[in-house]
Amino acid sequence: ILFRDMRTYGFKEDYYREAAGKGVRFIRYEPENKPQVEPGEAEDGHPVLRVTAMDYVLGKNLELDADIIALAAAIIPSAGSQEISRLFKVALGPDGFCQEAHVKLRPVDFAAEGVYLCGTAHYPKLISETVGQAYGAAGRALTLLANDTVVASGSVCTVNEKMCMGCGACAPACTYNAIELHDTKQGKKAEVVPVLCKGCGLCNSKCPTGAIQLKHYTDEEIFSQILAGLYKNGDYAAN
Repeated sequence: ILFRDMRTYGFKEDYYREAAGKGVRFIRYEPENKPQVEPGEAEDGHPVLRVTAMDYVLGKNLELDADIIALAAAIIPSAGSQEISRLFKVALGPDGFCQEAHVKLRPVDFAAEGVYLCGTAHYPKLISETVGQAYGAAGRALTLLANDTVVASGSVCTVNEKMCMGCGACAPACTYNAIELHDTKQGKKAEVVPVLCKGCGLCNSKCPTGAIQLKHYTDEEIFSQILAGLYKNGDYAAN
């Protein structure tokens, strides 16, 4: 078996060891030095496929004669991933697969509430893993559907259109895709989608004109809290 990367996590290490114990040879190759295949002839005269591969353990090229070469087909993201990401405002990873909100704490959730993921939309995985993650996604959806109402947070960002200059710096900063740019008579202006906003304040800190404010955590309120914390015995503490 020629491989570039071998993942034998969990109990799958047992399969790897069992195969190696029965004589299966695993040879790793590098992408810049891929195995070469060409027609050849075995010692008894019948045609074979001759595979030449570099064995980095032995430090030399190996020639392997094979009757059949089976390729492990790669799994790539769906062609519609970009469109799904745009419609549901969910994040994609650098490889084009859907990205979860947190790999440990929220493995089937997106940053956007009410949208869940499972299976190979997440990353290439086995059927058993896909089924397990599907159960998890269904359970998370059930917790949402079990409620009669959904309460949104009151601490969301708002945009002062008079101060907004439409630079768009806030949109890529939002990890929840809660900011959109829309056309007005004064040009492009940022707009916050309240049901998607989680009140993290990243867009607030990115705005160069201060046009975005977080409700209940405006700059004036924060500065007042700082001054109140420094105020002592009728004067402001030096430190």
